[in-house]
Amino acid sequence: MGQFIVRGIPASVLQDSWWLDTPDSHQNRDDGMTGPGKRHAAVGLVVLIALADVLFFEHPPGLSLAIFTLSIAFVVWACLGRNAGLAGPAILLTFSVLPVVEYVQALSVAFLIGGSIVALCWAVLGQRDGASIRRFLSLLPVLAIRHGIEAARRSHSAARTDGVAFRVLREWSFPAGGALILGALMISANPVLSDWIDRFWHIDLRFDRLLFWLGTAIVIWPFLAVPLQPELLASRFGPKLKRNLPAFGVNAQSVANALIVFNLLLAVQTGLDMVFLWGNAELPDGMSFAEYAHRGAYPLLATALLAGAFALVARPYLNERQGLKKWMMLWLVQNVLLVISSLLRLLLYIESYGLTYLRIYAAIWMALVAVGLCLTGWQILRGKSNRWLLLRSAILGFGVLYACCFMNFAALIARWNIEHPVRLDMYYACQLNQMAAAELMKDQQLRSCATPPVIENWRDWGFRADRVIRSLAVEPIPEKVDENPRRG
Repeated sequence: MGQFIVRGIPASVLQDSWWLDTPDSHQNRDDGMTGPGKRHAAVGLVVLIALADVLFFEHPPGLSLAIFTLSIAFVVWACLGRNAGLAGPAILLTFSVLPVVEYVQALSVAFLIGGSIVALCWAVLGQRDGASIRRFLSLLPVLAIRHGIEAARRSHSAARTDGVAFRVLREWSFPAGGALILGALMISANPVLSDWIDRFWHIDLRFDRLLFWLGTAIVIWPFLAVPLQPELLASRFGPKLKRNLPAFGVNAQSVANALIVFNLLLAVQTGLDMVFLWGNAELPDGMSFAEYAHRGAYPLLATALLAGAFALVARPYLNERQGLKKWMMLWLVQNVLLVISSLLRLLLYIESYGLTYLRIYAAIWMALVAVGLCLTGWQILRGKSNRWLLLRSAILGFGVLYACCFMNFAALIARWNIEHPVRLDMYYACQLNQMAAAELMKDQQLRSCATPPVIENWRDWGFRADRVIRSLAVEPIPEKVDENPRRG
């Protein structure tokens, strides 16, 4: 009789035949979530929850954010159990932590969270993959709950076959829990018992604290589970197919017509700016330079952004007709001049009405758009891909935002408005945050509304707040006098 050999097992049978395993082999399997690695992660989770309680519960964030992030990184490193390939993620994590050490704000916290997630995926997979980052973000709200349910199911099934400890836990967990609840109610209702308990053992366990612990565990657990199960970040689908987007009427002829019309329209605007802004010509009656500048700054910036988008869409058709590339370069040059004109308008408006947060952000954005248009022109001349342009534009944008984390814009605004008091807005100056206190103290009219930052303890320490406090220590802060004379 011949021998029948099965070469390989179908994938569906291999995946669904877990019931063929014996209980012992299933329990000894080290998949990261049933072996020693899970116990290490569980211990790390408990330690991190306790650390979060010490650092954050009823305390404002500050240096504590950096300490907690580095503590999570240490636990992740312990779960990975290796040092190879971690130098890059460690450097990225360090740069992500620095902004919150300087000053805790929405932008610095965003860099902290984003950099930590990228560093984690990089450390686990050994590469920077955008798809893995998106998959990790999808795991954040549900992974801890899902693993908690799976752990409860495994413990319940193990209790049927394993030893005395599981049987005792199953038979006495409900009575013990009920007794604790009943005892707590009796202690709260009997002041004598409550007094006796407080003498020997006092613990401040509140419901909001329990919710804080639970929320912390849900947020932290994905950072600890991914090093144990790298397959959580693996792609569930095959390679993506390249899709050709519909053109919507965009072709070589339409691009040529659009470039001619757009360049003519921009030539009119550029000519008017050369006459009135750069040539100092007189404006029509009833219109000031400030009004002329304010009405055109932001719409012209939106026009430049649309110009960049049009350049990306039209780029594939530039080589199909002779001269299109020259028309596109003229289009980009005019838009760069348009952005410079918008920036000049904004500066004129600042000289007339002062500096604000929005005007600073607008100036930074205009400079970014101008550099982006220059990169677009370089991309077209050198024949680079759109991916090349988007990558460098993203690096430029993130680099500028990262630098903004270390800028004290409140102090900059206060200093500028005090040194250029053409139209000093007292109310706006007093509404600046505490980081402008050192500059407000230099003006006699604004000294009364200068509120210095307060550092309660080491948890909420920040480098910027510490600098402001040290600069204020040179000169005493005047005591505020109550406006009501009856109150002395």
